[in-house]
Amino acid sequence: MRVGLHTTGAGGRLVRDPCLVLSGFGPAVGRRAGRARRGAFGAPGDDVAPAPDGDPAAPGNPEGAPGEGPDAAGEPTGASDEHPATSYVLRVNGTDRPVADAWIGESLLYVLRERLGLAGAKDGCSQGECGACNVQVDGRLVASCLVPAATTAGSEVRTVEGLAGDGEPSDVQRALATCGAVQCGFCIPGMAMTVHDLLEGNHAPTELETRQALCGNLCRCSGYQGVLAAVREVVAGRAERAAAGAAGPAADGGSEPGQDEARIPHQAPPGAGSVQAHPHDGGMA
Repeated sequence: MRVGLHTTGAGGRLVRDPCLVLSGFGPAVGRRAGRARRGAFGAPGDDVAPAPDGDPAAPGNPEGAPGEGPDAAGEPTGASDEHPATSYVLRVNGTDRPVADAWIGESLLYVLRERLGLAGAKDGCSQGECGACNVQVDGRLVASCLVPAATTAGSEVRTVEGLAGDGEPSDVQRALATCGAVQCGFCIPGMAMTVHDLLEGNHAPTELETRQALCGNLCRCSGYQGVLAAVREVVAGRAERAAAGAAGPAADGGSEPGQDEARIPHQAPPGAGSVQAHPHDGGMA
């Protein structure tokens, strides 16, 4: 027979009913579940006295758990050690761009897009496999998603935004557009950087050399034929302009030998500064 929170055991002795104790009624109200379980299912007389409120050792008191609360200064422990911040200056497309309070592990791609607002480079794979984030660092083509931005401080970074001159697209950008290489537009900034890098080192690449240069740029839209045609158009256009420039003075009658010869810009006269006269260049350094 059950009487309140007790049942009648052998010999008519009253014992506590564990089901009612765990249900939260009667004297069990206010006690923690752990102590209720120990008092209900433990040995007779093995009940635990309630711990005083605010006791650091009391079960369920998160304030007393070691290493989990704020430190003496009120700051979460270990936060600054996990994400150290730094400040530096990047020279991007000929302009110094300060980067302040940045995590030291941020990639160059993240800093260019999220901190400097240069969204031309795209995040296609974050593993250096697709070429959509290609930029130049000190004249070398790199996958910016793999380069820590802090390591490029003091270097010259060139992005697709820096290919245009005086607000006009470069010949590579125009050729990519006219030859139908621009489809969805996601991978084309990396393509443009790759083609620029190729033509800076090889003024007349063969189709095989062009294909080898583009093998690191993945594209699902263009089929690459438009890119190959754009490279051929740029090469032909540059050769035509070079030939026209070389034939220009002769067509105009030119000038007498020794007059108005092409010279290196900003050259100094003999003896100025550290520049010394050389006998094979007419006295000019």
